[in-house]
Amino acid sequence: MSEIQHAFPGQFEVIQAPDEFGASFRGLLMLPGGDRITVEVMSNYEDVLEDDLVPSTTAPGILRVSLSRYLADKIQCVAERAEARDLVDILAVLNRHPEMETLARRLLLEQDALLLAERLLSWTDTRIMADLAAYVDVSPEDAKITRDMLLNWLKSASLEEPQS
Repeated sequence: MSEIQHAFPGQFEVIQAPDEFGASFRGLLMLPGGDRITVEVMSNYEDVLEDDLVPSTTAPGILRVSLSRYLADKIQCVAERAEARDLVDILAVLNRHPEMETLARRLLLEQDALLLAERLLSWTDTRIMADLAAYVDVSPEDAKITRDMLLNWLKSASLEEPQS
């Protein structure tokens, strides 16, 4: 965080302080034109392969994870934790980059199918709406669409598997 604050003096506002390990945090970076972007630094930053980092075009001077790595992380997050925002983020990537659907399907099938199905089925419409209530700019409908799409992908994959 101090490196970002040093590189962009007076332009970075912390909105989520570092975690108990002093690593993960979130903030808003003011761009030269006055727009703001959210910067999220994950505690596993050091584990990101150099090939997964690309220069940011929005905020020159910052490296960010590639879109394929971001998508892989979001799909893994759906299996590992319970945040409807991850569902929304997956749909946003696929809406903007439909060519990434094949990758998303492959990444989904790399997860534990039973655990993933359990997580997705636990997202009732009511629970999604409650979880996303704090995000005024996010549509719960997007999370519902993604939940259903991922469940359909799992179902399709299970129907394609040869029965033994």
